[in-house]
Amino acid sequence: KQTRGAFGQGRMETILGDGLAPNAYAFQAVLSNNSRPDALVYMPNGAPSLVIDAKFPLESWQRMADAQASPEQVRFAANGFRNDMGVHIKAISEKYLIAGETADTAFLFVPSESIFADLHEKFEDVVQRALKARIVVVSPSILMLSIQVVQALMRDVRMREQAHVIQQEVARLLEDVGRLSDRVNNLQNHFRLANKDVDEILISTGKVTSRSERIEALEFEETKPVLKAGE
Repeated sequence: KQTRGAFGQGRMETILGDGLAPNAYAFQAVLSNNSRPDALVYMPNGAPSLVIDAKFPLESWQRMADAQASPEQVRFAANGFRNDMGVHIKAISEKYLIAGETADTAFLFVPSESIFADLHEKFEDVVQRALKARIVVVSPSILMLSIQVVQALMRDVRMREQAHVIQQEVARLLEDVGRLSDRVNNLQNHFRLANKDVDEILISTGKVTSRSERIEALEFEETKPVLKAGE
């Protein structure tokens, strides 16, 4: 019995741990009436926490599954399961549904998809009894889906809470982009002036080269000394 209970608790803890931040839930938290639900999921905007119970009566379910000797044994085991579920549903409703502290609805976690399907097929009356007590029976896949919804709500709340910060950061980003544009334009002007200076330097260099070539091309005649009479 303890092993099966630990199995259900372990599956539930894994789902919560994979889907939520560590500060978004708690295990075995103490409520104001000193009761300890298996898990509490803290809802956004200060809403009451969601209670999740993982103590599905697997022992009663197993006795019913093993009672195949006669229809009477099957019926007896099924009635025993109904009674155990009724007691457990009542306990959840009385201990964990606290106005203003916990949500109006609690989850009863079933650690097996096949048991969840059989429960809805063969014990619809038990499921309806739980719903009337504001307790929803959930399978692993339904719990994962519910956690994803809670996660999306929390993300939306964080976005709204940080909206002003985002707006400030966007405004600063636009200012940075404006400064970057101005600096790019200044750099472009520097390059334009540098190119102009280089062009003028090349013009001057060309003139100097041309003059040098012309000077080099000049031919100077060699002057002979003029002899005087008698020399």
